[in-house]
Amino acid sequence: MNGSTSVRDTVRQIALIVTFSSIGLLIPHLVEELLQLELSKITVAIIAFAFSALGAIIVLPRVFGIPFGKTSFAKFARGIGFYLPKDGWKHIGLGLTLAACTLAGMLVGSILTGEYVVDVSNITLSQAVFALVPGIWEEVFFRGILMVVLLRATKSLKKAFLAQCILFALCHIKGTSVHAFVEVFSAFLIAIGFTYVAYKTRSLVAGITFHYFHDALLFFVQSPDSEHLSLQQHAFFYAGLWIMVGVGCLITRVAADRLLVRAEGELYEVPSATAGGD
Repeated sequence: MNGSTSVRDTVRQIALIVTFSSIGLLIPHLVEELLQLELSKITVAIIAFAFSALGAIIVLPRVFGIPFGKTSFAKFARGIGFYLPKDGWKHIGLGLTLAACTLAGMLVGSILTGEYVVDVSNITLSQAVFALVPGIWEEVFFRGILMVVLLRATKSLKKAFLAQCILFALCHIKGTSVHAFVEVFSAFLIAIGFTYVAYKTRSLVAGITFHYFHDALLFFVQSPDSEHLSLQQHAFFYAGLWIMVGVGCLITRVAADRLLVRAEGELYEVPSATAGGD
């Protein structure tokens, strides 16, 4: 009975986390449909940011008690790695380096397609503001809250790591085409990179910085009308991205192990399999 209750509670928590991770972007689209409005990208970003923040730092921890029970914000934030650790500038610097890696990989891939055109107009304020939503809150929801829940449920870092990355990828499904499938697989690989950064640095700061700048400059390094590229051209683009995600993991390992870019306490502590359940 306790095992069944625990499974139901875990599924409930995962469902709530995934729901609140997407509700921020859902709300402005509902507003547009209901009020027959066309909101600007910055307005959508502001609304999405507000609802995502509400879900991540108030509703989940304070109303539902996920993942540590109803506790203070300070304990909640420290428990999921959502705070600036000592030598925080090193974490931010690592995040910038990792973003430069993936952006460079995509840029080289785009250039190899023969379709890339330098267009600085693709670096926009609206995208810079919009990127705050996934950059901050996807890291908090997935690499922070969800990882804690999955670690408690699986008692295994590898299983929690894999499950979280799969859920992150599934949340990025945008269709049933081959290209949409590749996008989901790409999201899975990038999630591995983001999660490895959090694991090695014991903090979300480097990952948030990485995620934000990767998304903020995403359209600058892509070929225009990239959805119309051939299969071979897409292969160049994704190969560049995926290779540099791997390079980024190697850089992260060196930074954490040799340059000590890591927070003081553990982030992903695996509970004992013999610990009593709720």
